Amino acid sequence: MRLSAVVLLASAVIAISAGGVAAEVTVRVKGTPGGPQIHVDDSPVVPRWFFGSPRGGVVHASEEWMERSFEFTVSEPVDGTGTLHFRFGQQPGVISLADVRLVDMTTGADVLSPGSFATEEAFARTWNVWPQGQANTVGTVEVREGVVHVALQEPPAGRWPDFHLHSDIALRFSPERSYRLSFRVRAVPPRIVQTALYRVEGGVWEPIGSLKGPFLEQVALAANAGVRFITFSAPNCWDPPDRGPNWASIDDLCQRIIDVHPKALLVPRVSANAPGWWLEAHPDARMVYEDGSPGHMASVSSREYRADAAAHLEELCRHLTARFPDHFAGIHPCGQNTGEWFYEGAWGRQLSGYDPATLKAWRGWLAARGFENAASAPIPTPEERHAAPFGLLRDPTRERMLIEFNRFQQREMAEMVLRLAEAARAGTDGRKLVVFFYGYHYEFGALPNGPAVSGHYALEHVLGSPAIDILCSPISYGDRQWPGTAPCMSPAESIREAGMMWLNEDDTRTYLAGTTDYGGVANLQQTRDVMLRNTAQAALRGFATWWMDLQGLGWFADPQIWNVLERLRPVDEALLTRQQPFTPEIAAIVDEDSICHLAAGGNAVSAPLIYHSRATLGRSGAPYGQYMLRDAAAGTVPASLQIYLAGWRIGERTREQLEANRSPGTTRVWCWAPGWLTEEGTSLDAMEALTGFACRQVSPTTARVTPTEAGMALGLEEPWGPEARIAPLFAVEAGREDVLATWEDGSPAVALRRSPGGLEVFVGVPQLTPELIRALARLTGVHLFADADVNVWAAEPYLSLHALEDGPVQLDTGRSRPVLDALDGTGLGQGPTLTLPMRAGETRVLRY
Repeated sequence: MRLSAVVLLASAVIAISAGGVAAEVTVRVKGTPGGPQIHVDDSPVVPRWFFGSPRGGVVHASEEWMERSFEFTVSEPVDGTGTLHFRFGQQPGVISLADVRLVDMTTGADVLSPGSFATEEAFARTWNVWPQGQANTVGTVEVREGVVHVALQEPPAGRWPDFHLHSDIALRFSPERSYRLSFRVRAVPPRIVQTALYRVEGGVWEPIGSLKGPFLEQVALAANAGVRFITFSAPNCWDPPDRGPNWASIDDLCQRIIDVHPKALLVPRVSANAPGWWLEAHPDARMVYEDGSPGHMASVSSREYRADAAAHLEELCRHLTARFPDHFAGIHPCGQNTGEWFYEGAWGRQLSGYDPATLKAWRGWLAARGFENAASAPIPTPEERHAAPFGLLRDPTRERMLIEFNRFQQREMAEMVLRLAEAARAGTDGRKLVVFFYGYHYEFGALPNGPAVSGHYALEHVLGSPAIDILCSPISYGDRQWPGTAPCMSPAESIREAGMMWLNEDDTRTYLAGTTDYGGVANLQQTRDVMLRNTAQAALRGFATWWMDLQGLGWFADPQIWNVLERLRPVDEALLTRQQPFTPEIAAIVDEDSICHLAAGGNAVSAPLIYHSRATLGRSGAPYGQYMLRDAAAGTVPASLQIYLAGWRIGERTREQLEANRSPGTTRVWCWAPGWLTEEGTSLDAMEALTGFACRQVSPTTARVTPTEAGMALGLEEPWGPEARIAPLFAVEAGREDVLATWEDGSPAVALRRSPGGLEVFVGVPQLTPELIRALARLTGVHLFADADVNVWAAEPYLSLHALEDGPVQLDTGRSRPVLDALDGTGLGQGPTLTLPMRAGETRVLRY
């Protein structure tokens, strides 16, 4: 019998309590009239979660010496693979450490040499500085009179490495004994210092001892707020084959959560990246960048990696299902850049894809599609991929292989995700949630080398799989501040239409984080404002959410933050039984294949047009939804104002579907270069066939446009658009009264055209404004809840407002009914119109 089979049998035995066999819980996403919902044993539940990092606590080091210590035990022997780490945060200054002692409390013996800080020579025999060499751009270490002084400085370009001190990987610990670490520390200026002990095996650093952290405290707060779903970073236990899986670390972590929260439903987040021992055994599977340097991860194109990762994930799922049948609710496999299944390094300048595994898969891709010379085809060169000789859109004939490589990279990442999803589904016997990051169509509009380097634009393929319950991403890092609109990264409404649930990862830096970076907030009131804004949007749009203590520092360790969820719970519970899904009158639409035609530097267009469009739409005074082109072509986008943000490669068949399935009275807004690309090249005729406008190419010195008198009459007051020169750009033929804005030469850049099916709008400038959205909404008959920059979400009978500035909000509910505060029942006035005094950053949830 294999070791894994013995472990599974033992797990099943452990699951039997004194009272009998623990009943296995079934947790899946199922369809309802209001959209997909998480069901626990066939009953829909409020989809609010907590994510925590079970890391150790921290020392708030001051300018005065302070002593700190903690005790710990290990669950299994650590035979010369232990190490002690000190980390100092990302802040210039000087930290001093002294009297570091690591002692066996049973024998009193020193586990770590007590004189390791005595001299530079003693320090060098036991301690190491990371990173080494030129990669260390921030820290220097000096030993004087038994004290180690660490001096940190700002790094070039603000990119901090993971600077830390670590002892040699040589420490030994026994599970029969207790140990104590003590030290003295001071810091100028004051800062947070982290220390922890790890076991290092197979390239995996597993925490084994630290100061008490805030993780379990926050789990208890979540339990008190009625939150059952707990997701957390967990060891994946992917050990070398000769050792077999050892599940002790993940089992211990799960049990500690259950001890604090007996009703917890656990969804561990585990890495599916290949461990170090696997990469050493499969060198050809490691990613390689354009300069020949190796990446830190296996290529998703490696079939061996896919198979081995999937096999281990299935085994892990089977173990957790057997070991915790009534608590294990699902699995969240993560990998590649930040665990979010986009290519490692995608935010940087260098391109990947130059490893043997990718080359082999690329040739197979070409052969399957009938390309000549597929067996000897090279990866497109870095020079080709970085170039944009024909403007910001690839030429379909002259740059065909570059376009095809973009498509290939999307599908390879999607296939990796699906292979793991199928393994997880099999390992849970179809009874648990399977969760993945994927599909960041809007967020990756800002990538410097173009959105397609992410690998996230094969979402249509992923949505065809029955193996995934939930897709997720963080809330966008653009416009999440207080006040702001907290956009979604993905076409969430299309994901809903495919039967999957969307989940927003809410990693807001609350006031307890002590930073306003990444949209962080300054105090408790701002924290409550933002958490209500974010969670109310999720409730009304039918999203799940987890509140995330990303760094494990206790960002949510305050009951007054959790009170937000308690106050919103009646709304959450009422929306579980809604009879129709969130159905906004405004839709933003992105085509995946069009994205694959953007050249390097295409973010000059995709950032203002796609990435930033969400902040624009979020200030329009009306709700909006995010969709894929396929749904618009199928006629399943119910919005009467449809904004096609990325549609420069819309083929004839799709064009015919769009026309045939168009609802009467629909306004279609065609943004930048719509229909310009065809299989044969570029075509003004194709643009006219799609939009109805006769187009011509223009070459202004900037992409800014100026409103006309007709535009100003509709509320367009200021010029807008990127200052840069962009190619291609287009003007259209239109009557003077239908031209809303012009290029610098006076040619029409934004224009209207009335057709039998509805209004057509050409927006040649790659940027939108709230004023333009409101103008088009009025022309279409879309209901504006506010005729100003207010963030609005609505799903009958609820409405959320987030004020972006101080002052009264003139609200138009569109119906003559009483308006109540949905959280406390207070009457606010009689609809359809009323005035609400609001301060900047305030969030109100209403029933109307």
